Amino acid sequence: MQSSRIVYALFALLLLGGMAIFAWTNPSYQKAFEAKWYYFMGEYDEAYQLAKEAYELDRYNRMALTVMTQTEVAERYLDYIREGTAFLNKIEEIANRSPIGEADRIRVKMMCEVMMDRFEKMDATPLADDELVERARNIYNKFKSLYTSLFKQK
Repeated sequence: MQSSRIVYALFALLLLGGMAIFAWTNPSYQKAFEAKWYYFMGEYDEAYQLAKEAYELDRYNRMALTVMTQTEVAERYLDYIREGTAFLNKIEEIANRSPIGEADRIRVKMMCEVMMDRFEKMDATPLADDELVERARNIYNKFKSLYTSLFKQK
């Protein structure tokens, strides 16, 4: 009874060791591990390229597929953050002008509506980086409070 448990444990260890050796020697998994590293370092473009190469080498590489999906989601949030920051800078420029014309008010309103709508359509998945989601949410809240304070007054 005791010897059969030892045999099963050794078999399981050998199987796990074989899987680890396969993962480290397979070029697809090497690229997937490297892509995962770049993803954690915040270099999403490099991570996506490596994950894509790994997935093209082996279509059954779930790690590569997951990293590709994670980086696509991260890129959507980064695009939102970049565009939101640019819009907020434009709004600040408009606000610093002496008389704010009706065309500028409409432009600010449209920027707010576009950014609020984009955030609401973005799907927060478990694959999304929490820091990016929080940064995007902060920008969304800025647009929402600006919109509310300027255009929802009665």
